[in-house]
Amino acid sequence: MERRQEHPRLEVEIEVQYRTAQEFLSAYSRNLSGGGIFVWTPQPLPPNHAVHLRFSLPGIAHRFEVSGVVVWSNPGSSRSFLPPGMGVRFVDLDPRSRELINEFVKSKPPSPRLEKGP
Repeated sequence: MERRQEHPRLEVEIEVQYRTAQEFLSAYSRNLSGGGIFVWTPQPLPPNHAVHLRFSLPGIAHRFEVSGVVVWSNPGSSRSFLPPGMGVRFVDLDPRSRELINEFVKSKPPSPRLEKGP
């Protein structure tokens, strides 16, 4: 929960393209913060897997190209209430990109579901 307070999250669905050493894939986000992004996919990568992400945010001309690492993964099942996907922590996000993401998150009304936490 401490990470969520450090980096406020915004529920947002945007297309996210991501590349691993083996393949190039496309999916959608579920939420975003200055520290990372949740990628909604039925075939998430395992934790500690390095990825390179590309995405754009509505109303911002900047194209984000970010290195990240999968910090948690949920393949989805009938036993889990969480959607299938993976949480990716941004690694070495340049200051301009972090500022743009943080401003985008702050400019939108908070999602009641994300404010309450898990």
